[in-house]
Amino acid sequence: MDIRVPEPNKQPGICYAVGNDGIELPVIDITHPAFAFSVSDEHLSTLIDNMQRASSLPPGAMQAAATKSILVRGMLESADTYTTGMMTYLNKLEPANLGDAWATPVDRQWAASLTPTTFRWRMRDVARIVADGLAASATARPGVALHLINIGGGPAPDSWNALILVNKEHPDLLAGRKITIHALDLDAEGPAFGARAVASLCAESGPLAGLDVNFDYLAYDWNEPSGLRSLLASLPPDSAMAGSTEGGLFEFASDAAIVANLKVLHTETPADFVMAGPVVRDAGTLCPRLKATEDLPGRPAVRYIGLEKFGELAAEAGWRIERSLDGPMHQVVQLTKD
Repeated sequence: MDIRVPEPNKQPGICYAVGNDGIELPVIDITHPAFAFSVSDEHLSTLIDNMQRASSLPPGAMQAAATKSILVRGMLESADTYTTGMMTYLNKLEPANLGDAWATPVDRQWAASLTPTTFRWRMRDVARIVADGLAASATARPGVALHLINIGGGPAPDSWNALILVNKEHPDLLAGRKITIHALDLDAEGPAFGARAVASLCAESGPLAGLDVNFDYLAYDWNEPSGLRSLLASLPPDSAMAGSTEGGLFEFASDAAIVANLKVLHTETPADFVMAGPVVRDAGTLCPRLKATEDLPGRPAVRYIGLEKFGELAAEAGWRIERSLDGPMHQVVQLTKD
């Protein structure tokens, strides 16, 4: 892929990869200081206040901002549907990491707001749970291949960050193994970037240097889980595995699709398989100042399903919520098999 818009001010220790549009982008590594994530209660409260003020702006204000911002334009285009994998990825970069060659002050202002902050929050927490699950599975199966199943996650940054965490915390655990990230998504653009991002991470001096990490894309509609079943059935049964759906299945799919996919994962993966993903809070657990977001016109079609309802769906498919990590909009769950 040719670089049409190179990044002129690359930061030391960060890998870069190019998107299908030719823009060179930083590859998120949550262990690098440039992507360090911490939000105080006071700062979170300010973000919520700012969101409330923004929601009362005149109808044309966001459209006007979109003419000056790739990020705002992308969010408006996701109204009543999904935010694309690449647009979600751009929102995770943080203001200082947006490219000098393409980002505007409006992009940076948006990137500092509540919605992108919650995207970064949930990615960090999903990566943490996947890393813990994968490390446990790999420890129990010395030397075998590792497979990360990523449903609806676009470029799958939570998966590669889970590998970075495992590699830093257990330096010898991944060496010598064949590792594959399986990105299951309808949109091929995000996984195409994900493959190039992983190649960059595995290059000399990258955080995954020396590891045999492959990136496999499967065009997938979660309403037809037979594709997931076929993929899992093709993998060696003794493989170490973990799975995730960050910004995907648990947030946008119907009850029936959530249960159907979890049933396939339950029957076709090892007993210690861990599945992670964010569940959007319901009215009972959402901060009162955020309840209005459920009724905002033009928002993505995310479901405010809540942990209690989601737990019932998971149980129907044979899973239990082992733990959850709290965020302002989401609760990231770790599912384990009953």
